Amino acid sequence: MENNKQVTAVEWLVEQLEQHHTKIDIKNTVVFQQAKEMEKQQHQQTAIYFYPSALKRINFEQYYKETYGK
Repeated sequence: MENNKQVTAVEWLVEQLEQHHTKIDIKNTVVFQQAKEMEKQQHQQTAIYFYPSALKRINFEQYYKETYGK
């Protein structure tokens, strides 16, 4: 992970699995990609609920890429 980026819960889980020598390459699975997209949507829904006026001023996709590097 880059030092200046936040870690999502899905990424944290993958790191934990890798540290404990899980023998599956989860990053290349459809399930991993679906989990990442679901988490991203949850972030966006939270932002819409708690900061609706802020979202009018920022681009969520840009914010997410800057924060999480995705």
